[in-house]
Amino acid sequence: MYLEQIAQTIVDNTSEIIGYPIIITDEKGSIIGSTDRSRLGSLHIATFDVLRRNQPVSYEKEDVEALENILPGIATPIVVNDKVIGVLGIAGNPAMIKNYAQLVKSHVELMFHESFKKETTVLESKALDTLVQYLLFSGRPDDTDPMIEYGKMLGFRFDLERVCVIIELDLLSLQLPALEGGMDKYSLPHFQKQLIEQVKHLFVDHRQDIFSLLNLEQMVVLKTVLPHERDTIVSKVENRMQRLNQFLGEKHQASAAVALGNVANGVNGIKQSYENAVRTLTVGKRSKLSARFYNFNDWELTLELLVKELSPYIIDKLTGQLVALRNHGSYETLAATFLAYCKSNMNLSETSRTLFIHRNSLLYRLDKISELTGLDLSSFEHCLLLYVAIRNGRHQ
Repeated sequence: MYLEQIAQTIVDNTSEIIGYPIIITDEKGSIIGSTDRSRLGSLHIATFDVLRRNQPVSYEKEDVEALENILPGIATPIVVNDKVIGVLGIAGNPAMIKNYAQLVKSHVELMFHESFKKETTVLESKALDTLVQYLLFSGRPDDTDPMIEYGKMLGFRFDLERVCVIIELDLLSLQLPALEGGMDKYSLPHFQKQLIEQVKHLFVDHRQDIFSLLNLEQMVVLKTVLPHERDTIVSKVENRMQRLNQFLGEKHQASAAVALGNVANGVNGIKQSYENAVRTLTVGKRSKLSARFYNFNDWELTLELLVKELSPYIIDKLTGQLVALRNHGSYETLAATFLAYCKSNMNLSETSRTLFIHRNSLLYRLDKISELTGLDLSSFEHCLLLYVAIRNGRHQ
C-alpha cells in the first residue's frame, strides 16, 4: 500500500510543525507511521472505532486508561479521493488540539495526495521513456503491434502524423551556481528540472505530443502535426528554439541546437523521423550555419547529407580520380577557389570580387584544376562532381 511507504515521512514532517506526537494507521489498525518509532507495527484498536464511525473521535484520559497502546487525543479518518485509506491520531489534551485537528488532517491528506501525484508522475515518465526507447531504437518489425498497444495504454495514438524534434544542450558552455570549494551538487539536477519544464512548456502543446529525456545532453519531442500545421511546423519549432536559447542565454550563458526530422505517420514513421533528425543534427553541427536550427528538409543541409552519405564505392572512385589535385602543393588554395566559384554560381566576376583576386589569377587557378582533374569547369555536371568530391574530402 502506498500510504505505508510515505506514512513515516508525513509523520516526521507534520509532528515537527505542530509539536504533538502523531501516528498513522492503515485500515487494519497497524501503526505504519509514528513519532515514537517503537510503536511501529503495533495494533491500534481505536482505528476500528474511527473507521466504523467515519468521523473524528476524541479520547479523554479516562477513556484510554483501560486500553492498551491508546493515548489521549483525537483520531480522525484520512480520506483521499473520497476513500478512507487510514487513520491519523494526534496525542494530547483533546480540548487543546481539537481546534486544529481538521487542519492537521487536511495537511496530511494534502501531503499524501502530492506525494502520490509525484510518484505517479515519475512512474508515468518512466513508462513513457520505455515507450520512446522502443519507438526509436527497436529494430524488430514484429515489435510494431506491441508498441501500438503499449502506446494506447499510455493514451497515445499512432495513426497521427508526427515529426521528431531533437533538442541538444551544449553542456560545455553551461554555467551553474558554485559554492565555496566547488560546484553545488544540487545545481545540475535543479537546472535539468528547469530545462525540462521549459522545453515542455515551449514544445509540448498537444496532448498527443510525446516528450522524453534521452540522456544528459539530449531530449526528444515526438510532436504531433495536424493537417493545418504542416506548412507552419518548421517556423513554429524554429521560433520555440529561439525562445529556448533566449532562456538558456539569460539564465546560464548556454545554448541548445534543435534538429527537425521529416513529418511521418505511424510507428515506423516516428523511427524514420528520428533517424533523419539525428543525421540532420550531425551534419548541421558540422556546417557553418549559425542559427543552430537544423531542418531535415532544408536544401543546404540536404546537400551536406548527400556529401556525407555517399557509398564507399563512389567515395573511392572520386578519391582515385582526384589524386593529382589532392597531391598538389596548393590544393587547399585551389579547393577554396573552386568552392567559391560554385557559391558564386560559376560567375567569374563575382568569384573574383569574393576572393579579392584578379580575374586572370582566378582563371589561372581554374585552369590548373582542369589540368589536374581533366574536368571542364564550364560544365555544370563536371563542377557538381568536383564539388561533391572536395566537400566529401573535407568531411573525412
